[in-house]
Amino acid sequence: MQIAASTLFPLFACLIGTRILRNKVKIRIQLLLPFALILTVSSICFSFSAAEILFYSAFLVGVITDAHSGEVYDYSLYAMAPSALYLFYGTRSYIAAIFMFLIPFYKGNKKLQFYFGEGDLWILLFISMAYGRNVFYTLFYASCLGLLFSFVRKKKEVYFLPFLFLGLLISQVDKINNIFGI
Repeated sequence: MQIAASTLFPLFACLIGTRILRNKVKIRIQLLLPFALILTVSSICFSFSAAEILFYSAFLVGVITDAHSGEVYDYSLYAMAPSALYLFYGTRSYIAAIFMFLIPFYKGNKKLQFYFGEGDLWILLFISMAYGRNVFYTLFYASCLGLLFSFVRKKKEVYFLPFLFLGLLISQVDKINNIFGI
């Protein structure tokens, strides 16, 4: 059952992401399949629960829309919220309060809105609800991957959600955290 859910939910997320963007931008398949494959393999290897698979699949919808159009649509945020709340009740992580306090600060600061997308802040809130202090590891890995990507591609601006997605998957690997002494 878990293997079926681990395979079908990421593919369903790719279909939803492409459906949202169907008339807006041209979809590049080479950006869809690696994320779906990585999520499928990770969910099987790390034995994700059903709530985690739903959380990651809803996250994947946002990754697809962000990677293609630079926008995080509310659909993926609304889909992530219930699973993040369910996972929050299991972990009781109060680090989420930090990101809850940042949202009003973000809305009042125009300069911060220029440099940091609102979708990223909501995603970080949901990650902190679901995985607690793992959000800081996710930010570290995502920032390293984003910097490496922008350095290799010589870009000044990159869309951050795909790197947050990969950073969250990397942060699930305890061996990598042990290497850094985390």
